[in-house]
Amino acid sequence: MNKIFFDANILLDILLPGRVNHSKAIKAYENICDRYDILATSENILTTIEYIANKHGTSCETIGQFFISMQENFEIYSFADILSDSLDIYRQVCKENKKIDFEDLLQLQCAINNSCTAFITQDRGIQLQDLGIDIFSLDDMI
Repeated sequence: MNKIFFDANILLDILLPGRVNHSKAIKAYENICDRYDILATSENILTTIEYIANKHGTSCETIGQFFISMQENFEIYSFADILSDSLDIYRQVCKENKKIDFEDLLQLQCAINNSCTAFITQDRGIQLQDLGIDIFSLDDMI
């Protein structure tokens, strides 16, 4: 199965017309739907979307409709199966005095654990890593 995991920034770009990458995200989404069998994200990303969209003045009705559409069209994963391993990775990286974005780590581990073949984000830090999953930007999908 061909699965792609959406990072929060991509879903926010789709939802919020005022974001710089809104048009790109809409076009990329259409292409993604043609290329991938399954669209996926984490339930944690829903809280991020609600928080940021609300701060941008998006109505509860619009956010609620977006979430209903996501429920109908996305597989939405929890962190239950990946939390312990992710915490171990985080602690190990900290012991080595390296920096790691814990939220990115959780999203990537969630995608990998659920057999996603691709991950789409505008986060350059993620795009530059070799993680055993294809990492794409909006430009890659247009």
